[in-house]
This record gives sequence, structure tokens and C-alpha cells, in this order.
Amino acid sequence: MVDSGRLLELGADGTTLGIYRGMINDSQARAPQAGITASVVRVGNTVTFTTTVKNNSPVTLSTANNAAVHGIVYEDYRQSKSNFAGRGSARTVISSLAPGATGNYTINVSLTGVVNAANLNYIVVVDYRTATGLNVDAGVYDQLNAIRVEMPFVVSPGSIDLNVKTADVTMPTAQVDITGIAGQTWTASVDQEFVNLSQTSGNVPGSFTITVDKSKLSVGTQSALITVNDGAGLYESIIPVTVNFTLSKFEVIPSSITFNFGPGDPTPTAAVLPRGDAGQTWVATPDKDWVVLSATTGNIGKSFIVSVNPAKLSPGYQESIITISDGGGYQSKQVKVKVTYNDVAADFFQFLPVTVKP
Repeated sequence: MVDSGRLLELGADGTTLGIYRGMINDSQARAPQAGITASVVRVGNTVTFTTTVKNNSPVTLSTANNAAVHGIVYEDYRQSKSNFAGRGSARTVISSLAPGATGNYTINVSLTGVVNAANLNYIVVVDYRTATGLNVDAGVYDQLNAIRVEMPFVVSPGSIDLNVKTADVTMPTAQVDITGIAGQTWTASVDQEFVNLSQTSGNVPGSFTITVDKSKLSVGTQSALITVNDGAGLYESIIPVTVNFTLSKFEVIPSSITFNFGPGDPTPTAAVLPRGDAGQTWVATPDKDWVVLSATTGNIGKSFIVSVNPAKLSPGYQESIITISDGGGYQSKQVKVKVTYNDVAADFFQFLPVTVKP
């Protein structure tokens, strides 16, 4: 099929290649039946074609013959058995355009699966139905003209996804490339403080790097928009940025400590180990003044010793909670300290019966 079905061949045999070559030659030799001028703008994953069509055919283009202006976007990308991967298409109906008349049309195309926006191609096609088939969209069509629209200002990639953990010291980065017509300039801005741009202006072609400020992130998913404009204010590209900020592994063992001793016994001790993803630090805070810690801060994977001050204990059973937080304050764990202090020797001798012999 060539020219939206104006030239059509069914089946395949030894003559097929020659037939299709002849149809292509016929199409290329035919004078365009419609004049098309168009510009294109991409904002994120939406492409907008702004087109002007002059009907040079003898046929009135209308809804009656399903006439339309099509916007087609494909990418130079090896997929299956083709080097071209379709990324989106849409059409705007021509309600009525008489021979010799001119009309303006806008087509919005949603893109999916784009790998590199710099490799996208933009096509505008005008056609109409010349015969009725099984349904309104299955007739034989005549393509009046098709043109390639050059993007004069290209920003890629179309979107950026970054993953950050609370323990990360080095932040991920991504590069934004700007291409276009020599002599152009560009400016860039972002609507959220957690995204940093290495440059906010430059010449075409050019590029800049983005990274994130971890101190301004909240645990979870957050979004930002980078806006890149050409210096003349004619073109704008918007890059959605998604940052997934997740908790690093952080745990403390054991979760409880039990001491049982009395006066004259050695003061008991136990080790507590904060562990998890590398790069983290920890801070330990007890809620009772009789708990003694060998250290209150340290690096992940380094243990500390828990003991008690017998002079501050009460006789019997008592508890304390040690809270161990990661250095960034994103998460915390608790260790329960359970102490039984058997300080009963004095009471025993106080009530011991005494017998006095004459």
C-alpha cells in the first residue's frame, strides 16, 4: 500500500517487488495534491503539530470523505525487524476544505516508549477516503501530501527518573542535551528546590547536568519539572523529573538486654550493634540516667557497650529504653534494658533474730 492506499497490491509473489517499486516511483512522480507547512513543539511526552493545509486537489475535503491531517512520530530505533519504532500518532478531522482553500489545524500526539528524544522524527500527512470499505476507516484513501517537520530545538531526554537511598553519600546525576540551529541559545529552570542544575543557560548545541539535594528530599516519591526554552522564546521543552527516595537498611541487635545482679557482683555489660547499608552513622540516647553507654555516636557496623551505674539503681526491677537513630534522622530503633537489682542484703540482716545468752 502506498499513499494511504491510493496504490494497493494484495498478495505476494515473484512480481511483488517490482510492483511496489513501481508504486513508489509513481508516488514520487506525482505532484502534491495539498500544500503543507508545519511546526512542531514537544513538551515532555506530548508533541503538538501546528499545520496549515492548502487543498490543491479537485476534491472538497470534509467529514463526508473522512479527510484528516495526521501527526506521526517515530524514533530511529532498532525494534523487532525494523529500524523505526512508532512512538505516537493522532489526527485532526478536516470538516470542510474546498479546492484552493486553506485551513489551520492543530494535532496533539501523546508519546510512549521514547528511548532518546533526539532520535525522534515528525511527519504530517493529509489524506481522505476515496472508496467505502468495511467501515469508515477501512476504505481506500488517497494521500494528498506528506512532509517531514524538523524540530528546530530539541531537548533530551524526555523524562528523568532518579533513585536515592537515605544512606547514599554520592547523588545520582543525569545529563540533558540541547540541539538545534547554530546560533541559538537556551535557558533552563526547575520548579523544585531538591533538583540542582549545573547550568541555567548556554549556547546550542549544549548540555547541563542535574543532581539532587538529599537534605531537601522527603522519604517517598517526589516530582519536579525542568523547563528549557530557546533564547528567542519560540520553543519550550518540559522534562518531568521523578525522584524515588527510600529508606536504607537500618537495624539494631539485640532488641532487648536483661541484667540481674546485686551489690558485690561485677557490673554487667552487653554489646549493641547498629547495622545496615554502608555510609550511615548512628546516634544513641537512653531515657534513664542509670544507663551507661560506651559511645553515643558512631558508624554503621560498629557496636557500643551498654552498662549501668549501680549507684543510681533502685532495689528491684526497672526498665529503660535506648533509642538508636540513623545519622540523618530518617528512622530509629529501640533497645529495651531490663534490670533487676537484688539489693536485699541490708534488709536481711536488719530483721535477723538475735539471741543474747546470760
